[in-house]
Amino acid sequence: MLSEIRERGMQVGVADLLRAIQYLPVGLSIIDRDLQFRFWNDSFCQCLDFPNSLMQPGVLLEDLFRFNALRGEFGPGDAETQVRERIELARQFVPHRFRRTRANGTVLQVTGRPMSDEQGRVVGFVTIYEDVTTEARQQQELEQAHQKLLSAYEDLRRAQLDNSELEKDRSKYYQLAVRDAVTGLYTRHYMEDAAARLLQQHERDAAERVGLLVFDVDRFKLVNDNHGHLAGDLVLQRIGNLLNSHTRRIDIAVRNGGDEFAVFLPKLDLQHCLQFAERLSSEVRALRFEGSLAAIELSISAGVAEHQPGEPLGDLLQRADAALYAAKRAGRDRVCSFPAQAGKNL
Repeated sequence: MLSEIRERGMQVGVADLLRAIQYLPVGLSIIDRDLQFRFWNDSFCQCLDFPNSLMQPGVLLEDLFRFNALRGEFGPGDAETQVRERIELARQFVPHRFRRTRANGTVLQVTGRPMSDEQGRVVGFVTIYEDVTTEARQQQELEQAHQKLLSAYEDLRRAQLDNSELEKDRSKYYQLAVRDAVTGLYTRHYMEDAAARLLQQHERDAAERVGLLVFDVDRFKLVNDNHGHLAGDLVLQRIGNLLNSHTRRIDIAVRNGGDEFAVFLPKLDLQHCLQFAERLSSEVRALRFEGSLAAIELSISAGVAEHQPGEPLGDLLQRADAALYAAKRAGRDRVCSFPAQAGKNL
């Protein structure tokens, strides 16, 4: 893989690549094992409002953390403690994806991944910062509208409408809240509550094991780019149908957003979760479409993890996500477990 990247880089030219990165609409930074910045583009400084006087050769991640802490980006608290805690996390070089709201109200989608050499040793970390303020505001407005809808529904209940009609309305609005409109799978909001109950059950009874599968569609962006978003929705719908037909009543199949999916598998250990993931991967590869989509061949990259007693939901999701990115680094179209154990090229 690295040799292919180098070959393409030689064909394009390093100067051309660096110029292209400067034109990216997202911020990008690269740090090495010592947490020293090796590269950043202009959008990175613009997203985070870092002055040129700070962003000089040799600047350390600790310097940026301290700058942010002192200007209140991390909220109230001791600045040096805030810096120390974030440095300890950074030294773990763990893949992450989260949203961060800056003090000025800007919302950033932050995605970070470790970089490895040919021997698999971590040599640095690349992070992308995307301004999603508009998207976050729209989501907030949608949630506010949803709360108004719930409030209106409560008013109807208090008005003592006919019980049977009220129950029909309750069911309709409940389904709108917990089911994704495209795939028919559960939404992330429902997942957080339902998964929490599964993990609590596991805490009470160690025999009640809980497995987690996360996956996304390989190169899904090409489907949208080449065939349009309606075609992309059709692909997601077919995958949703697969999950609905292959999961049990006790399973929780979720569309996290975009082409990202998660399936919580109660009463299954890691090995059985891997088997389920590999069967699903085979079913996805067997999907066929008609018309302009007839040439599409789908595959998924998947990560599997098993819940450990005392482990929070966020940590379980993070371990499964790390396995997913191990599958991507291994060439996509495969299943990996956490700790990273690549499956066969399916």
